[in-house]
Amino acid sequence: MTPNTALTLTRAALRSARSLLDGSVRFPRGRLGDVLESPSGDAFIVYRETALAGHDASSDCVVLVFTMQVRGREAGETVRGVLFDPLANVATPFFAGMPGFRRKLWLAGERPGEFLELYEWASRADAEAFVDVLESLLAPFDFAGSASFEVVDDDSVDAYVDARAVEWRDAADRRRSHRPSSRLLALVGTAALVAAVALGLGYLVGKQRSPDGSTPAGVDVELDDT
Repeated sequence: MTPNTALTLTRAALRSARSLLDGSVRFPRGRLGDVLESPSGDAFIVYRETALAGHDASSDCVVLVFTMQVRGREAGETVRGVLFDPLANVATPFFAGMPGFRRKLWLAGERPGEFLELYEWASRADAEAFVDVLESLLAPFDFAGSASFEVVDDDSVDAYVDARAVEWRDAADRRRSHRPSSRLLALVGTAALVAAVALGLGYLVGKQRSPDGSTPAGVDVELDDT
């Protein structure tokens, strides 16, 4: 992780914490269990949704399509189990605090190892900035599978679906279970992310500090709250 990536994640975590505390981060349940199906038979089930309140779709919004294929049936089933667990909400700070985030649908393929994430961002620049960070985080795990990103000029996830040969199939059974609060788990994730990034940033700064004790050029450790 580079210092710039660490700073980006720290700022994202701080913004996420504020949004979670003031109730701006929502976890809608209306789409949970619905299936996105293509004419070829490929199908993905929605298992989680995260949205930032107070932002309507506009003509400048874009959709980021992130697909992931995990190698090996056993590995795919393991990843699927982890992602379906409500504890996966601790990942919220990685994206909800990034500038321009609007909405995310988390989907898992009916075939083990296939995953799809659909994001709404305020602009193409915001989506591409997030992709840069996510690619750097995924790089050490290239051996586990493959991932792809595509930014498309659709105003919303619904517009993206309507413009393509795919359609929603309602869930036959919308079971509700008593699970830990998504908001609480996301706050826990925020705290953990801030702590981890702070430790990593401290390590990087200490490692790169020159013999006379000065901080080398190009390493800016000042955080803002924007």
